[in-house]
Amino acid sequence: MDLTLHQLRLFLAVVEHDTISAAAEALGYTPSAISQQLGGLEQACGVPIFERVGRGLRLSDAGRVLVDHAHSVLNGAEAALAAVARVDSVIEGTVVVSAYESVASTLLPTLLTTARDRYPDLEIRVRQMDPDESIPALLRGDVDLAFTVDYPHSPLGPTAGVDTWDITHDRFHLVVPFDDALGAEPVPLGSLANRPFISSPPGMSCGECVIAACRAAGFEPIINHALDDYPTALRLVAAGEGVALVPDLGLVRPPQGIRVIPLQDAVTRDVQLAVRSASASRPSYLAVRDALIIAAAELSLVTASRAA
Repeated sequence: MDLTLHQLRLFLAVVEHDTISAAAEALGYTPSAISQQLGGLEQACGVPIFERVGRGLRLSDAGRVLVDHAHSVLNGAEAALAAVARVDSVIEGTVVVSAYESVASTLLPTLLTTARDRYPDLEIRVRQMDPDESIPALLRGDVDLAFTVDYPHSPLGPTAGVDTWDITHDRFHLVVPFDDALGAEPVPLGSLANRPFISSPPGMSCGECVIAACRAAGFEPIINHALDDYPTALRLVAAGEGVALVPDLGLVRPPQGIRVIPLQDAVTRDVQLAVRSASASRPSYLAVRDALIIAAAELSLVTASRAA
Protein backbone atom coordinates (compact mmCIF):
# COMPACT_ATOMS: atom_id res chain seq x y z
CA MET A 1 0.00 0.00 0.00
CA ASP A 2 1.33 3.45 -0.96
CA LEU A 3 1.07 6.43 1.38
CA THR A 4 -0.99 9.43 0.29
CA LEU A 5 -0.63 13.18 0.69
CA HIS A 6 -3.90 13.18 2.64
CA GLN A 7 -2.46 10.71 5.15
CA LEU A 8 0.62 12.87 5.59
CA ARG A 9 -1.49 15.99 6.21
CA LEU A 10 -3.50 14.20 8.89
CA PHE A 11 -0.33 12.76 10.42
CA LEU A 12 1.17 16.24 10.78
CA ALA A 13 -2.09 17.55 12.24
CA VAL A 14 -1.96 14.89 14.97
CA VAL A 15 1.67 15.79 15.67
CA GLU A 16 0.75 19.49 15.90
CA HIS A 17 -2.29 18.99 18.16
CA ASP A 18 -0.76 16.18 20.30
CA THR A 19 -3.83 13.92 20.21
CA ILE A 20 -6.07 12.39 17.59
CA SER A 21 -9.19 13.88 19.20
CA ALA A 22 -7.72 17.41 19.22
CA ALA A 23 -6.63 17.09 15.59
CA ALA A 24 -10.05 15.75 14.64
CA GLU A 25 -11.78 18.69 16.30
CA ALA A 26 -9.46 21.22 14.62
CA LEU A 27 -9.83 19.69 11.17
CA GLY A 28 -13.49 18.75 11.28
CA TYR A 29 -13.01 14.97 11.09
CA THR A 30 -14.06 12.19 13.43
CA PRO A 31 -11.31 10.59 15.55
CA SER A 32 -12.08 7.22 13.97
CA ALA A 33 -11.55 8.62 10.46
CA ILE A 34 -8.13 9.97 11.41
CA SER A 35 -7.21 6.72 13.18
CA GLN A 36 -8.10 4.80 10.03
CA GLN A 37 -5.88 7.04 7.90
CA LEU A 38 -2.99 6.75 10.36
CA GLY A 39 -3.36 2.99 10.28
CA GLY A 40 -3.02 3.06 6.52
CA LEU A 41 0.04 5.29 6.82
CA GLU A 42 1.70 2.92 9.30
CA GLN A 43 0.94 0.02 6.98
CA ALA A 44 2.54 1.88 4.07
CA CYS A 45 5.62 2.70 6.18
CA GLY A 46 5.90 -0.84 7.48
CA VAL A 47 6.82 0.35 11.01
CA PRO A 48 4.93 1.97 13.91
CA ILE A 49 5.00 5.78 13.73
CA PHE A 50 3.34 6.33 17.13
CA GLU A 51 3.74 4.68 20.51
CA ARG A 52 0.90 4.37 23.01
CA VAL A 53 1.52 6.18 26.31
CA GLY A 54 -1.47 5.62 28.58
CA ARG A 55 -4.38 7.06 26.60
CA GLY A 56 -2.13 9.28 24.54
CA LEU A 57 0.32 8.95 21.68
CA ARG A 58 3.92 9.92 21.17
CA LEU A 59 6.07 9.71 18.09
CA SER A 60 8.24 6.65 17.63
CA ASP A 61 11.77 7.07 16.29
CA ALA A 62 10.41 6.30 12.83
CA GLY A 63 7.62 8.84 13.34
CA ARG A 64 10.11 11.58 14.18
CA VAL A 65 11.98 10.84 10.95
CA LEU A 66 8.70 10.91 9.03
CA VAL A 67 7.77 14.39 10.29
CA ASP A 68 10.57 16.14 8.39
CA HIS A 69 9.98 14.10 5.26
CA ALA A 70 6.23 14.69 5.41
CA HIS A 71 6.75 18.46 5.37
CA SER A 72 9.17 18.12 2.45
CA VAL A 73 6.82 15.87 0.47
CA LEU A 74 3.78 18.12 0.95
CA ASN A 75 5.68 21.31 0.16
CA GLY A 76 7.28 19.61 -2.83
CA ALA A 77 3.90 18.52 -4.19
CA GLU A 78 2.50 22.04 -3.84
CA ALA A 79 5.59 23.58 -5.42
CA ALA A 80 5.47 21.11 -8.31
CA LEU A 81 1.87 22.00 -9.11
CA ALA A 82 2.68 25.71 -8.90
CA ALA A 83 5.71 25.28 -11.20
CA VAL A 84 3.67 23.36 -13.77
CA ALA A 85 1.00 26.06 -13.71
CA ARG A 86 3.63 28.75 -14.32
CA VAL A 87 4.96 27.10 -17.48
CA ASP A 88 2.59 28.96 -19.77
CA SER A 89 0.94 31.19 -17.13
CA VAL A 90 -2.53 30.33 -18.36
CA ILE A 91 -5.19 31.58 -15.95
CA GLU A 92 -7.67 28.73 -15.88
CA GLY A 93 -9.10 25.97 -13.73
CA THR A 94 -11.09 26.05 -10.49
CA VAL A 95 -10.12 27.90 -7.31
CA VAL A 96 -12.05 27.19 -4.10
CA VAL A 97 -12.19 30.17 -1.73
CA SER A 98 -13.50 30.33 1.84
CA ALA A 99 -15.19 33.58 2.87
CA TYR A 100 -16.90 34.93 5.98
CA GLU A 101 -20.18 36.83 6.12
CA SER A 102 -19.09 40.45 5.64
CA VAL A 103 -16.83 39.50 2.73
CA ALA A 104 -19.42 37.20 1.19
CA SER A 105 -22.11 39.91 1.19
CA THR A 106 -19.93 42.74 -0.14
CA LEU A 107 -16.65 41.89 -1.85
CA LEU A 108 -17.59 38.56 -3.41
CA PRO A 109 -20.17 39.71 -5.98
CA THR A 110 -17.77 42.34 -7.34
CA LEU A 111 -14.85 39.88 -7.22
CA LEU A 112 -16.75 37.25 -9.19
CA THR A 113 -17.79 39.78 -11.84
CA THR A 114 -14.26 41.18 -12.12
CA ALA A 115 -12.68 37.73 -12.36
CA ARG A 116 -15.20 36.54 -14.95
CA ASP A 117 -14.49 39.58 -17.14
CA ARG A 118 -10.69 39.36 -16.83
CA TYR A 119 -10.22 35.57 -16.69
CA PRO A 120 -13.07 33.81 -18.54
CA ASP A 121 -11.43 30.38 -18.16
CA LEU A 122 -11.10 30.70 -14.37
CA GLU A 123 -13.88 29.38 -12.13
CA ILE A 124 -14.14 30.55 -8.51
CA ARG A 125 -16.16 28.50 -6.05
CA VAL A 126 -17.00 29.91 -2.62
CA ARG A 127 -17.45 28.17 0.75
CA GLN A 128 -18.76 30.34 3.60
CA MET A 129 -16.60 29.81 6.66
CA ASP A 130 -15.70 31.73 9.80
CA PRO A 131 -12.13 33.12 9.76
CA ASP A 132 -11.27 30.93 12.76
CA GLU A 133 -12.10 27.82 10.70
CA SER A 134 -10.50 28.89 7.43
CA ILE A 135 -6.80 28.23 8.13
CA PRO A 136 -7.35 24.60 9.21
CA ALA A 137 -9.47 24.13 6.07
CA LEU A 138 -6.70 25.64 3.97
CA LEU A 139 -4.01 23.44 5.51
CA ARG A 140 -5.95 20.24 4.97
CA GLY A 141 -6.60 21.19 1.33
CA ASP A 142 -10.37 21.70 1.57
CA VAL A 143 -9.98 25.19 0.08
CA ASP A 144 -7.29 26.80 -2.09
CA LEU A 145 -7.52 30.34 -0.72
CA ALA A 146 -9.04 31.60 2.54
CA PHE A 147 -10.23 35.00 3.63
CA THR A 148 -8.85 35.82 7.05
CA VAL A 149 -8.81 38.96 9.14
CA ASP A 150 -6.07 40.35 11.36
CA TYR A 151 -6.98 42.66 14.24
CA PRO A 152 -4.25 44.79 15.84
CA HIS A 153 -6.19 44.54 19.14
CA SER A 154 -6.14 40.72 18.90
CA PRO A 155 -3.55 39.87 16.22
CA LEU A 156 -3.21 36.55 14.47
CA GLY A 157 0.04 34.71 14.94
CA PRO A 158 1.92 33.35 11.91
CA THR A 159 1.02 29.86 10.72
CA ALA A 160 3.71 27.59 9.36
CA GLY A 161 3.18 26.85 5.69
CA VAL A 162 0.74 29.74 5.14
CA ASP A 163 1.32 33.11 3.45
CA THR A 164 -1.13 36.01 3.56
CA TRP A 165 -1.83 38.84 1.12
CA ASP A 166 -3.33 42.10 2.40
CA ILE A 167 -6.49 43.02 0.50
CA THR A 168 -8.07 45.94 2.39
CA HIS A 169 -7.36 48.02 5.47
CA ASP A 170 -10.71 48.19 7.26
CA ARG A 171 -11.47 51.05 9.69
CA PHE A 172 -14.15 50.74 12.35
CA HIS A 173 -16.75 53.49 12.83
CA LEU A 174 -19.40 54.18 15.43
CA VAL A 175 -22.94 53.53 14.18
CA VAL A 176 -25.83 55.13 16.08
CA PRO A 177 -29.57 55.58 15.47
CA PHE A 178 -30.35 58.46 13.11
CA ASP A 179 -31.90 60.58 15.88
CA ASP A 180 -29.09 59.96 18.39
CA ALA A 181 -27.95 63.03 20.37
CA LEU A 182 -24.32 62.62 19.26
CA GLY A 183 -23.15 65.05 16.61
CA ALA A 184 -20.92 64.45 13.61
CA GLU A 185 -17.61 65.11 15.37
CA PRO A 186 -15.24 62.17 16.02
CA VAL A 187 -16.18 60.38 19.22
CA PRO A 188 -13.73 59.13 21.88
CA LEU A 189 -14.40 55.46 22.48
CA GLY A 190 -14.27 55.96 26.25
CA SER A 191 -17.36 58.18 26.11
CA LEU A 192 -19.46 55.12 25.16
CA ALA A 193 -18.92 53.28 28.45
CA ASN A 194 -22.60 53.47 29.44
CA ARG A 195 -24.07 52.78 26.00
CA PRO A 196 -25.44 49.31 25.12
CA PHE A 197 -23.53 47.66 22.26
CA ILE A 198 -24.50 45.34 19.43
CA SER A 199 -21.42 43.27 18.64
CA SER A 200 -20.14 39.95 17.35
CA PRO A 201 -20.14 37.34 20.13
CA PRO A 202 -17.17 37.17 22.53
CA GLY A 203 -14.89 34.38 21.39
CA MET A 204 -15.20 35.36 17.73
CA SER A 205 -12.37 37.44 16.30
CA CYS A 206 -14.44 40.56 15.60
CA GLY A 207 -16.16 40.38 18.98
CA GLU A 208 -12.80 40.03 20.71
CA CYS A 209 -11.52 43.07 18.79
CA VAL A 210 -14.42 45.24 20.01
CA ILE A 211 -13.96 44.08 23.60
CA ALA A 212 -10.18 44.67 23.46
CA ALA A 213 -10.63 48.16 21.98
CA CYS A 214 -13.16 49.12 24.65
CA ARG A 215 -10.93 47.78 27.43
CA ALA A 216 -8.03 49.81 26.02
CA ALA A 217 -10.32 52.85 26.29
CA GLY A 218 -10.94 52.02 29.96
CA PHE A 219 -14.27 50.23 30.10
CA GLU A 220 -16.00 46.88 29.68
CA PRO A 221 -18.63 47.11 26.92
CA ILE A 222 -22.27 46.38 27.71
CA ILE A 223 -23.19 43.94 24.94
CA ASN A 224 -26.98 43.71 24.73
CA HIS A 225 -27.05 41.76 21.48
CA ALA A 226 -24.25 39.39 20.40
CA LEU A 227 -24.55 38.29 16.78
CA ASP A 228 -22.16 37.87 13.87
CA ASP A 229 -24.09 39.59 11.10
CA TYR A 230 -23.43 43.24 10.23
CA PRO A 231 -26.66 43.83 8.22
CA THR A 232 -28.73 42.59 11.18
CA ALA A 233 -26.63 44.61 13.63
CA LEU A 234 -27.22 47.78 11.59
CA ARG A 235 -30.97 47.18 11.52
CA LEU A 236 -30.95 46.73 15.30
CA VAL A 237 -29.09 50.04 15.65
CA ALA A 238 -31.73 51.69 13.46
CA ALA A 239 -34.37 50.21 15.78
CA GLY A 240 -32.74 51.91 18.77
CA GLU A 241 -31.36 48.73 20.37
CA GLY A 242 -27.86 50.12 20.88
CA VAL A 243 -24.74 51.32 19.12
CA ALA A 244 -22.20 49.30 17.15
CA LEU A 245 -18.61 49.45 15.97
CA VAL A 246 -18.70 48.46 12.30
CA PRO A 247 -15.84 48.32 9.76
CA ASP A 248 -15.89 49.83 6.26
CA LEU A 249 -16.72 46.44 4.76
CA GLY A 250 -19.88 46.23 6.87
CA LEU A 251 -20.99 49.70 5.73
CA VAL A 252 -20.84 49.20 1.96
CA ARG A 253 -24.66 49.14 1.73
CA PRO A 254 -25.97 50.73 4.96
CA PRO A 255 -29.71 50.75 5.73
CA GLN A 256 -31.76 53.84 6.47
CA GLY A 257 -32.23 54.96 10.05
CA ILE A 258 -28.56 55.09 11.12
CA ARG A 259 -25.71 57.59 11.24
CA VAL A 260 -22.02 56.76 10.94
CA ILE A 261 -19.65 58.75 13.17
CA PRO A 262 -15.84 58.52 13.07
CA LEU A 263 -13.92 57.36 16.15
CA GLN A 264 -11.14 59.39 17.73
CA ASP A 265 -9.43 56.15 18.70
CA ALA A 266 -8.19 54.15 15.69
CA VAL A 267 -9.77 50.70 15.60
CA THR A 268 -8.80 48.81 12.46
CA ARG A 269 -8.46 45.38 10.92
CA ASP A 270 -6.73 44.01 7.83
CA VAL A 271 -8.71 41.77 5.50
CA GLN A 272 -6.30 39.21 4.10
CA LEU A 273 -6.27 36.31 1.67
CA ALA A 274 -4.35 33.27 2.90
CA VAL A 275 -2.65 30.71 0.67
CA ARG A 276 -0.45 27.68 1.27
CA SER A 277 3.11 28.95 0.95
CA ALA A 278 4.21 26.30 -1.53
CA SER A 279 1.49 27.30 -4.01
CA ALA A 280 1.56 31.07 -3.51
CA SER A 281 3.04 31.61 -7.00
CA ARG A 282 0.29 29.78 -8.90
CA PRO A 283 -0.99 32.15 -11.60
CA SER A 284 -4.66 31.39 -10.88
CA TYR A 285 -4.25 32.24 -7.19
CA LEU A 286 -2.42 35.48 -7.99
CA ALA A 287 -5.21 36.32 -10.44
CA VAL A 288 -7.82 35.96 -7.69
CA ARG A 289 -5.75 38.19 -5.41
CA ASP A 290 -5.41 40.89 -8.08
CA ALA A 291 -9.11 40.74 -8.93
CA LEU A 292 -9.90 41.15 -5.22
CA ILE A 293 -7.85 44.32 -4.93
CA ILE A 294 -9.60 45.70 -8.01
CA ALA A 295 -12.98 44.78 -6.52
CA ALA A 296 -12.11 46.48 -3.22
CA ALA A 297 -11.10 49.66 -5.07
CA GLU A 298 -14.38 49.66 -7.00
CA LEU A 299 -16.23 49.58 -3.65
CA SER A 300 -14.12 52.57 -2.46
CA LEU A 301 -12.47 50.47 0.24
CA VAL A 302 -8.89 51.18 1.32
CA THR A 303 -6.96 48.61 -0.72
CA ALA A 304 -3.59 47.16 0.29
CA SER A 305 -1.79 49.33 -2.25
CA ARG A 306 -3.52 52.53 -1.05
CA ALA A 307 -2.95 51.63 2.60
CA ALA A 308 0.78 51.28 1.93
